[in-house]
Amino acid sequence: MYREINEKEQKWIDSLMNVEFYGRDILLKQFSKARIINKQEYAFISIKFKIEGEIEPYPFQVRVPIEMRAFQKASAPVVFLLHIVGGVINELEIFTADSTQIEADNIELTRVEYEVNQEVAMKM
Repeated sequence: MYREINEKEQKWIDSLMNVEFYGRDILLKQFSKARIINKQEYAFISIKFKIEGEIEPYPFQVRVPIEMRAFQKASAPVVFLLHIVGGVINELEIFTADSTQIEADNIELTRVEYEVNQEVAMKM
């Protein structure tokens, strides 16, 4: 039932994790050991993670440390929310900002904006 992360999903994760915040390296290591189940509905994609092997837990009590909005040329932005439960990556939730149909194969990542939870944001 769980499978490897495919190339498209890896691009989403890489783009999402392309910003600095506390504990980011721990989450990147967790992604490297993850297998997934991908569920897609009309305006929503849910990627559930299962970690194989030993991992270092994410040390912050933050449910969503990072959010990314990917602006699309012909439609509303696509929003990516990374959920952490019990110190482990749990779900990548992806949805269209206006609840229109999501086209997983056509999500543009050229113009993105990040929102880092204040509890894990690195002070500049």
